[in-house]
Formats: sequence, structure tokens, C-alpha cells
Amino acid sequence: MALENSRKGKRIEQAEKSSSLLLMEHKVYQGTLVLVNREHPVRYQLPPKDLRPVFPQQPGILMEKESAGMLRKLLSHIQNGQEGIVGVSGYRTKAEQAGIFESSWKENGREFTEKYVAAPDCSEHQTGLAIDLAKNCPEIDFIRPAFPYHGVCQEFRELAAGFGFIERYAKEKQTVTGIGEEPWHFRYVGRPHAELMQREGLALEEYIGWLKQFDLERRPLVLQKPELTYRIGYVRAQGKLTEWKMELPKSRIEISGNNVDGFIITLALKME
Repeated sequence: MALENSRKGKRIEQAEKSSSLLLMEHKVYQGTLVLVNREHPVRYQLPPKDLRPVFPQQPGILMEKESAGMLRKLLSHIQNGQEGIVGVSGYRTKAEQAGIFESSWKENGREFTEKYVAAPDCSEHQTGLAIDLAKNCPEIDFIRPAFPYHGVCQEFRELAAGFGFIERYAKEKQTVTGIGEEPWHFRYVGRPHAELMQREGLALEEYIGWLKQFDLERRPLVLQKPELTYRIGYVRAQGKLTEWKMELPKSRIEISGNNVDGFIITLALKME
């Protein structure tokens, strides 16, 4: 039996074994693991129906609905999280990103803007999977908000991977990402990928490349958790339709494009 990946391009609930999955080419550009940067621009426009507010007191700051839900859960686990941390910027349209880029260019110049502000279609904010956060204080810088490595902000940072979030632009990864250090910018990639990236010390650019060595059937990447075993593999896109065949165990399947050249398939198997 062949199954087509879901309309959103991400998740299939799998109840029985099946022989193959049909992966459509345009789904390469959708999912929680899409890599967006200067070399790999946004290719998929998130529909408004898939956006949700994160902070009740800031209804205009939106994220993709799964990432918004996980961020709310993360903040609820932190003492004074909802009061001590506020949103600065979540989902942006291309026009909004262009406006921010042009405004910064005029006010701050080329060097600053290219270091801290992505050009239109090169910003993770257009995916709905990224958010800029700040310590709650009277004055907040929109471009470079304060999110220090102590207090409630550091507590958030230490718990983030367990809820699927990564600190996207670390100081030591500037040569990899091409973006200056941004302690305030967090990106949702989902579990278990955030935990694996943290464990391996990889930026998203590096992680996407690292995953290509893992074949789900012959050599999967395995992460053992108390209640779940994750098996992860990469499938290279083969034109307009990629047929991927494998005996699938009873599990939850998540499929994400990487916005480069293929798909990342994650199986979550419950422990017996």
C-alpha cells in the first residue's frame, strides 16, 4: 500500500505496515526541518490558518500552530516564564521582512544589517517556525533584544531542546550560519531533532548535512528515550515524485523536507 505524505507535508499517523511512501517534490520545501538562509530561500508560503498566537497579551505575535503550542508549554514549565519573557517578533510576511531589512539598512548601515537582519525570503521568520524573545523590561530593542544567559532567560534556554527549540545563531557558529550571534532568536525543529543538535553541537546547516549519512532501513540514526525510540533517516528527492519503500513498524511517522534536496523521516516507536 502506498501512502502520500499529508497535505501539510509533515505527519502521518501509521497504524499498520505499509510497503511505500510517495513523497512529492514540493514537500521538500515544507516541514519543521526546512533550512532557510541566503543559499536556501523560503519556497513555501505558510497559510494564515496554520498560524497561532503565543502570548495572550501579544496576539499579534504569531507562530506556526505546532511550534506555538510547544512554546506555550515550554513557558508554562518556567517559573515566571509568561511574565518574565515576552515576544518581540514571530511570523513575518515577505513584505514585512523587506520593510525591516530596508529600514535597518537606512538606520544602521550595510554591515550591521547583513549581520543581524536577513534579506526577504532568506528569513526563518517567514516560515512561522522562528521567534525573537526578550526579557520583559520597559525598553526592548526590536533588532537586538536582551535575552541574557542568566535568570528566567537562561532557564528557558536550558529547557528549550526538550520542547523542540534550538538557539539558532550561536557565537561559535557564525562562519557556518553567516549570521551574527543572536541569543534572542529561537527556532522550532521539533523533538528529537533539537536534542540531537544540542548533543552533537551542530547548527541547522550542519545537522541537515549530517543526517544524509543515515538510511532509515539500512543505517538509521537511533535515539532512545524512556518511552519512545526514535529512528531517523534521509531520503533524497528523485524528481517530481519519490517512492520510498520499506517495511514500516507500527509507529508515528513525521516527514519534513529540508528545503535543499530531500526529506527527513522520523519514526517514533513506543516502548513495549
